[in-house]
Amino acid sequence: MALDTDFKMDFDVIVIGSGVVGLACAAFLSETFSTLVIERNKSFGQETSSRNSEVIHSGIYYPPGTLKAKLCVEGNRSLYQWCQSHNIPHKKIGKYIVATDENEIPYLENLYKNAKSNNVDEIYFVSADEIRRDEPNVKALAGLWSPRTGIVDSHKLMESLYIEATSKNCMFAFRHNVVGIEFSGGLYKIFAQTESGEVFSTTSKFIINSAGLESDTIAQLVGLNIEELGYTLQWAKGHYFRIKPSKSHLAKHLIYPVPPKDSSFLGVHLTVELDGNLKLGPDLEYLSERKQDYSVPEQKAKAFYKSASKYLSGLELEDLLPDQAGIRPKLRTFSNYPDFIIKEETQNGFPGFINLIGIESPGLTCCLEIGKLVKNLLLEK
Repeated sequence: MALDTDFKMDFDVIVIGSGVVGLACAAFLSETFSTLVIERNKSFGQETSSRNSEVIHSGIYYPPGTLKAKLCVEGNRSLYQWCQSHNIPHKKIGKYIVATDENEIPYLENLYKNAKSNNVDEIYFVSADEIRRDEPNVKALAGLWSPRTGIVDSHKLMESLYIEATSKNCMFAFRHNVVGIEFSGGLYKIFAQTESGEVFSTTSKFIINSAGLESDTIAQLVGLNIEELGYTLQWAKGHYFRIKPSKSHLAKHLIYPVPPKDSSFLGVHLTVELDGNLKLGPDLEYLSERKQDYSVPEQKAKAFYKSASKYLSGLELEDLLPDQAGIRPKLRTFSNYPDFIIKEETQNGFPGFINLIGIESPGLTCCLEIGKLVKNLLLEK
């Protein structure tokens, strides 16, 4: 699709990025506003949204009062409803968070209190015997049981949001990379470059920056000082290893360890996929440069095996096979759980420009709630 080059207002809203959050924004915004989505890839969901654990989180970990906590708890409910009403493959499979050392039990106690403060639906302390009866191959002294944690087919979810948006006449411009943004006379003019190098422009009153890995770059393009505002991202790679199908009997629920101390991720966990197969990951590797390298070095298998063997019996090193990798847009901060940035930028001189920055986990779970929140922010304008 070639973008319009007129100076009139072509669309009410332009959404930059068509990951799961951008798609959710498009689905809700197109109910009320003429909407265009600009995406640099050939289709939706080609980056972070399709390279993750596909877990529906319940809101256990995040600091009370944060957007992550509030939107995750609400998103857990709304995402299950959406999946049921749109026939999206999913399972409310449940998750154990396990302590394998006495020193980890106080963490579980604090995590339980945190979950209660966040109004998480259903969270229970379980004993070693209870875990062993349900998961005989899991080694634990104690644990937390979260029955509302689940898994979802992220591609089918994104496909449903894309269909929802296009059914309301939302337009998509794939293979267009945003290279410039100007603001004048209450309108935004976006310049987008095609793969052949041609640059087109189009205008809107509102912009939703849902560019994921490049959301800080987009914020900088419009003229915001990302360093001063705390919007700078650090890319963080996570690798996954698949467990041979012959060992798929080792667990039937998600198994999470107590996260490493002072860590900004939840530890290498065990995921049960919709087909019953198992995989481990992700780990966390901060990248020194912005390069979308999705390779999985085989030599990392030893570290994954060592991590998983702390809580899982019956696993051998040769059972692990390189699977996939994903890259997360982490905010550059000292906080273990930095909150989402969801901000309308009037006070910084750009009315109607909404930044969605640092949308990593639990962004998949929160996608519908973020879409609703963004729509409400625009309706207020």
